[in-house]
Amino acid sequence: MLFLRIFSYNILDGGEGRADPLAEVIEAQRADVVALIEADNADVLDRISRRLHMDLIVGQGKRHALALLSRLPIVHSINHAALRSKPDCLLEAQVRGPSDQELTLGVLHLHPHAREQDESIREVELDSVLEVFEPHRRQRKPHLLLGDFNANSPTQIIEIEKCKPSTREEWRQNGGHIPRRAIQKILTAGYLDSYHTLKPDQAKSTGTFSTQFPGQRLDYIFTHSIQAFRLKESWIEQDRLAKYASDHFPIGLEIQA
Repeated sequence: MLFLRIFSYNILDGGEGRADPLAEVIEAQRADVVALIEADNADVLDRISRRLHMDLIVGQGKRHALALLSRLPIVHSINHAALRSKPDCLLEAQVRGPSDQELTLGVLHLHPHAREQDESIREVELDSVLEVFEPHRRQRKPHLLLGDFNANSPTQIIEIEKCKPSTREEWRQNGGHIPRRAIQKILTAGYLDSYHTLKPDQAKSTGTFSTQFPGQRLDYIFTHSIQAFRLKESWIEQDRLAKYASDHFPIGLEIQA
């Protein structure tokens, strides 16, 4: 039986000075396809891709860049951020899997912060993302949306004292809550939160941000038109090296190809 391992990692402001620890974290996942968020430093990307012997494509956004590393053939890619005003970062790529089936990935980075007005911006960004991938949904074409959504799941239990001080302040500005509408919009469109699907109990309390105050899960791998039985494993990498290589813990998914 063939499996495909996918990994998403926000490497923090390009990862300058951290290429080797970042590469070690990624290498340990045995990933076939890796989405990198805030992939802003070309030298870091080159070093990581060479060390891991993976092909590399980059989609430059307005504030940050996205990158896709792949051991599999990359069939084509589109940098939607160059074609649309929102979101700031959206890279679409299609890879050919080990069983010769093609899989489309939408790598994205949404607007940050936890205030109500920030969530409203993310909702507008997601309207654009969902419009891009509407033909895929209509045709039941297997695809993923993955990356740093900077948004909280409606199923997550957030203990605000475990969050960053800046998030606690935004929580106070909101009147004592963190908005959850953006992720709900994705779920309503028919996507599965792979981590929650496979590990519902852990998904309620396991965070990806920040590595020092891991009170929120902002990083996701959503699937569409992929049967749930093909989702074999999902994980958040929280080992010691990952804690210091970036400010986000990365997330992975293994799919039956």
